[in-house]
Amino acid sequence: MRCVLSVPPAAAHWEFLFCVGKGEHSWDDGVRMANSTKEPKKEKFDFETMKAAAAHKDPAVRKQAFIEYFERFQEFPSYLFDNQSKIDENLYQTMQDLLKDPATTKEMHKGIEALLDRLPS
Repeated sequence: MRCVLSVPPAAAHWEFLFCVGKGEHSWDDGVRMANSTKEPKKEKFDFETMKAAAAHKDPAVRKQAFIEYFERFQEFPSYLFDNQSKIDENLYQTMQDLLKDPATTKEMHKGIEALLDRLPS
């Protein structure tokens, strides 16, 4: 198989990959590969900052910390609190605040339900 990468002068931001061979790649595959962009790396997760925000006295700070954690990991953390015998009151209150917030997404609602289901009541 022979592949040629070319950048036409009129469209310098596009790269075209033309492959000739056993039909393993088509022109469309090459265009899709060339047009795919890498997402920028996420900022390194700072556990200590998250833990401090999640345990903050201000409910709004706690709520924002949980929203940011969910957006990053698609789940809510329970390990930040002692939930052995019963659910931590601050954690419970933060989840209730999120459930009442109209801006909370369906995915977050599912995450909250999953979290509450796995913790003692």
